[in-house]
Amino acid sequence: MSSPLELASSQEAAQSRREPSPHDRKALYKLILIITILLLTLVISMYSGKDVYIFGYIVVVIYALHGPVRHHRSWQELGLKHGFMKDLRRVWYYVGIDAFLFQILPPTLGIAFMFGYYPELLKHITGRLSVNFGSLEGISAIGGLLAAALVLTLIEEVVFRVTIQEKLSWFIGTPAAILFTSVIFGLVHAVGTSGSLPIILMDVAGVALDGVFFGIIYAKTKNLALTWTTHYIADIIGLIALVLIF
Repeated sequence: MSSPLELASSQEAAQSRREPSPHDRKALYKLILIITILLLTLVISMYSGKDVYIFGYIVVVIYALHGPVRHHRSWQELGLKHGFMKDLRRVWYYVGIDAFLFQILPPTLGIAFMFGYYPELLKHITGRLSVNFGSLEGISAIGGLLAAALVLTLIEEVVFRVTIQEKLSWFIGTPAAILFTSVIFGLVHAVGTSGSLPIILMDVAGVALDGVFFGIIYAKTKNLALTWTTHYIADIIGLIALVLIF
């Protein structure tokens, strides 16, 4: 017969390995509430032009930390795990396509070029980054932008891939969760921007495409460090490409 200590230990281990059920209504209602808050702050941000969605990010991060901190579940729930190089070898082609190829030759810029929107879309993207790439001050500001991106990309991966995508996949499946999350990820990058509807949609589509690849990488590896690294490298390569263009 198991002792009370052994029983408690086994229960804790089972809880740390808890796999959510698609029929877990409590988990579903919590997730719907969190997504609703994020979407509301995003709508307010798009209407006001201010970064109100950051509040939504904070709510999602607190929600993500709830399991490991309060319920003592495994930190792997947040994508914190060993085996970076092993996981990279499994998905290196996805990393290469998105972090390098798509940043040097963005598909949306190619489409914009075909339809005569290339100059306007390029101007829109650089305006979103708030950096004057054609000036010495703008070049020096890139260092600060990269430092800020190191933190922001981590937060975005925790919010979109580790939390929203992963938990939503319990209920609607991984492909639909990746698509839904990537669209929201793309819309966030439209906050505070201006331009014609085709330009904004192409910019959002480009960011959402990046989000799809980040989502695939996370779905296949459950490795936060890998998706974060891919996201950050993509930002670096994208900035270098913009500097070379200007």
